[in-house]
Amino acid sequence: MSYLRSTPPTVDRISTLPDSVICHILSFLPTKEAAATTILSKKWNRNPLWLSLLTLDFDQQNFADFASFRHFVYSVMLMRNITLPIRSFLLKCGNSSDFNRHDVNRFIQAVVQRGIQNLNLHMFTATSHCFKLPQCVLNCNSLTVLKLKWLRIQHFSKVNFPLLKTLHLEDIRFFLRHPIYLQKFLHGCPVLEDLQIQDILLFDYECGEFNGLLKLVKANIFNSTMWNIPFSWVCNAKFLCNRPYGCQVPAFLNLTNLKIIFGSTTNDWLGKWKWMTEVLQNSPKLQNLTIHERKIYEIGNDDWVDPSIVPKCLSSELRTYSLIGYVGMKREFQFAEYILKNAKALHTMKISASDVDLSIKHQMLMKLSLCPRGSTTCKLSFD
Repeated sequence: MSYLRSTPPTVDRISTLPDSVICHILSFLPTKEAAATTILSKKWNRNPLWLSLLTLDFDQQNFADFASFRHFVYSVMLMRNITLPIRSFLLKCGNSSDFNRHDVNRFIQAVVQRGIQNLNLHMFTATSHCFKLPQCVLNCNSLTVLKLKWLRIQHFSKVNFPLLKTLHLEDIRFFLRHPIYLQKFLHGCPVLEDLQIQDILLFDYECGEFNGLLKLVKANIFNSTMWNIPFSWVCNAKFLCNRPYGCQVPAFLNLTNLKIIFGSTTNDWLGKWKWMTEVLQNSPKLQNLTIHERKIYEIGNDDWVDPSIVPKCLSSELRTYSLIGYVGMKREFQFAEYILKNAKALHTMKISASDVDLSIKHQMLMKLSLCPRGSTTCKLSFD
């Protein structure tokens, strides 16, 4: 006797999902890929939900040239309901000879008119600094997130970002490379919480008083030039990463996590370890400290002297201290010894010396292990 096995009917489970769930899933895809999902379901083909997404993500690298890229962007904009807002807009373009800044300006102006909240612009060509940020962005009062990379910001009188909480600037050229324009830019962000700045070339001009960003929570400042944002601008942050060069040290009354990077331009900075004790003195709530040394060498006779007053953070707050790039230089060791001796709440001291010979690393560990410890629970980690 033979038995015939019937094939169960194919069930379109995707189409049974609520539209809100489908839109949420599609919002994580680049717009080109979201548009391609119409082949997955008959329902999606008849009613293309991707056109109702509030998130648009356009990357020119997914297209053969700028002409096909601009055609796709224009098509999407025209097919969408004109009354539908655009909440998030990511635009990466500029890597072709036929790049047209006028088209990009129109794209940006269109999303600004639709109540944009999250704007991410990334221009990535050798000449992309020629692309100027449209003035309409500087007065877009609906923005909560703004991320800009590889473009110019021309002369402006003021900016108006009353709701902006996240600002990331990378490889930006301000007008005349004068820090007053960066100051004015930040002044227009009264509720900013997250600030990230990388490689903004500015000349070392005086730019007057600035009371800082009062709502700031996190600041990540990494400039490859000698000019850096004054610490007073970010003194309200709880989390701070910076590569300083002799900055004046304000009171960091909220700071709990600090990472300092001593780069190739700062390793010849005589007195940087003494400066670090001043940072500790002005950071009463500091709990986690990381120092990253790069291309280490020591010059001069900056002999270490223990400060006469132990900082409050060492007496009761500091939990972890990490030193990356340790090679056992005299003042490096003296600073680590000072922390070990005075940090009464320290849980962990982690020393990273990955570029050092194993036998020398063992000697370093033994030397640090013999240092007196202010905390009975402190563990010394060495890698």
